[in-house]
Amino acid sequence: MDIEKIAKIIKQNGGRLYLVGGALRDSLLNRSVSDADYCVVGISKEEFLNLFPNAIIRGKAFEVFDLEGCEFALARTEKKIGQGHKEFEITTGKQITIEEDLKRRDITINSIAKDVLTGELIDPFGRSKRHSK
Repeated sequence: MDIEKIAKIIKQNGGRLYLVGGALRDSLLNRSVSDADYCVVGISKEEFLNLFPNAIIRGKAFEVFDLEGCEFALARTEKKIGQGHKEFEITTGKQITIEEDLKRRDITINSIAKDVLTGELIDPFGRSKRHSK
C-alpha cells in the first residue's frame, strides 16, 4: 500500500495525513527520503488500528505506529510538568489540529508539515520564511 492510498483512507474516515520532520526537509531540498515520519490528525488510536490492523504499535509515552516502513504518530500536545526532557504530560485526540501539534516541536523544520494529498505546506509560525535563503 502506498502512502497516498493510506492518506486517502485516513481522509475518508475524517482525518488528514501530513509528512513531517527530516523527511519533509529532505523532500524540500530534493534529496531522497529514506525515513518518513507522518502526523495523523482527526482520528483516534482505535480508529487508526481499525483502518490499519497490520500497524505495529511502538512507544512508551505516546503511540507511534509502524506501517509500510513508515512511522505514523497521532497529533499531540505536550505540557511540561517537571524538569528535564522527559517530564511532559502528553495529550492525543481527534480534536488536536496539525497547528497545535506543530507548536510543540522544537526544531524549525519539525514545525512545518506537508499535506500528503494536496501538497500544501503548513507553516503556522512562518519559520520556513525566517530561515530561507
